[in-house]
Amino acid sequence: MPLYDETVPPRHHIAPDPDSPDDVDRVLADKVLLGRSGFSSGSDVYERARPGYSDESVAHLVGALDIGPQTRLLDVASGTGKLTRSLVAAGATCVAAEQSASMRASFASVLPDTLQVGADALRLPFVDSSFDAVTVAQAFHWFATTEALDEFARVLRPGGGLALIWNERDESDPLVAELTRISKWDIHQPYPVGRDFGLNIDASGRFGPVSRSRFRFTQQLDRTSFVEQVASRSYIVVLPEDRRRAILDQVAELADSVDQPILLPYLVDLFCTRAL
Repeated sequence: MPLYDETVPPRHHIAPDPDSPDDVDRVLADKVLLGRSGFSSGSDVYERARPGYSDESVAHLVGALDIGPQTRLLDVASGTGKLTRSLVAAGATCVAAEQSASMRASFASVLPDTLQVGADALRLPFVDSSFDAVTVAQAFHWFATTEALDEFARVLRPGGGLALIWNERDESDPLVAELTRISKWDIHQPYPVGRDFGLNIDASGRFGPVSRSRFRFTQQLDRTSFVEQVASRSYIVVLPEDRRRAILDQVAELADSVDQPILLPYLVDLFCTRAL
């Protein structure tokens, strides 16, 4: 059976002008535009500073979806492969779908033997029932629609597994709370931290019961990586240089005020289900 559906054309978008305040503010107010524009560059910073996924959370995901050497797996919005590398290590035969050319370039440097395609979640260029599992890491909030879930169900075999996972900074930690304030994350975050995405899955009618699991881990960062972790966020990437630098300078001052390595605590939010 062929894997690809060559009749599905790629979708294109017009990038905003970073020197136009009106353009930037329009992007910041539009989640779809922000998701597309905010990751069109800077993938090297994303790869260096963003955390991977904890062993505990990956082990739970792998067990819930029965991932092993025979598993055909599609990692949607794969980015630089933060989750994909763990799934490859678990033995799965992975295909990565990512719309950002910058992200795909970083991915290829980390996972040169893993097939990746330029595609977004709403138009996957694969034939029906191509995969045993679909995963989405740190991205489903950008396209949390019935249309996307229909696409996932279409490319999954009946009974195939779906997992959605996020690393969320622990807002109860004083350092994280201050980082949230000065980086304006509380203003620009693309979804409320702790949102129950199981409700989206249930509403689609395409999947069975959803299990939700949460895990904790701590990322250790030096001063540079602490600043880059903020610099990698989509709403920071699209800002004009003066507005971007004003925020990052405050983040650097915060980094200078605490001991190194800087300990950044996270909550991992994982949703697992199976296609009907």
